[in-house]
Amino acid sequence: MRAREWTVAAINDDPTAHGIPELPTWRVERGETDGIAFAATDRDEPFIAAERPVRVRR
Repeated sequence: MRAREWTVAAINDDPTAHGIPELPTWRVERGETDGIAFAATDRDEPFIAAERPVRVRR
């Protein structure tokens, strides 16, 4: 799913009305040394984590 499709559908109407699934709800956890992790709200363990994330430009 491309982010553009979701954004256009969300601006104009309910995305689920167009067959686009809802975005999941994530819990964001910050580590002691600038780390970050994302976890599903119904699970305890993060599904992705970074100890030293860096900023990037597109």
